[in-house]
Amino acid sequence: MTNIMLPLKYNQGHSLSMKVIAISGSPRKDGNTDDALKAALNEMEGRIPGLETEFLQITDYHIEHCRGCRHCMTHVECAIEGDDLDMLVGKMHGADLFILGAPIYWWGPPGVFKDFIDRTHGFYPDERRFHGKKVAVISVAAQSGFPSHEKTMKWLEHYGAEYVGWLRLFAREKGELLQKPGQLKKLTAFANELVSL
Repeated sequence: MTNIMLPLKYNQGHSLSMKVIAISGSPRKDGNTDDALKAALNEMEGRIPGLETEFLQITDYHIEHCRGCRHCMTHVECAIEGDDLDMLVGKMHGADLFILGAPIYWWGPPGVFKDFIDRTHGFYPDERRFHGKKVAVISVAAQSGFPSHEKTMKWLEHYGAEYVGWLRLFAREKGELLQKPGQLKKLTAFANELVSL
């Protein structure tokens, strides 16, 4: 499903210092989720000259598990130090649009991505942490169903981000997505909607 309403910082194909970050929550590098995100970025780059994009792989970052200590509820920060959470969140603050991508693993995103989601609970009292940021989501599944995945992936709404579009693609084996013209057509249309008023 696509549902885009996105008047961002560009008009008529001209970038005004806009940055788009795609974050892959898949533990399988160069799999269908990565392929989808990279294809979306390439399509957007072709439509907006000078657009700055960055592809981030969640498994390239060391993110500790949430420990449930609830330190964040009184200090507006996470008690865990020494991992890459702040680095990844800092990159997100430098972007105008995030494209979050994750496969569906038994009703939800993979554990490596859920660790990241859980750790942002450390910002819980700061409901404007991502105010003004736009978010689009690409999920990849072997079959239909699993509605709870969408609910989990909308966690940034709590921090003021605006979700502007959602696309679900279907592929299982590594590289399969790129061999499905119908799925690629949907992906291209989705990326084009992200750069259209």
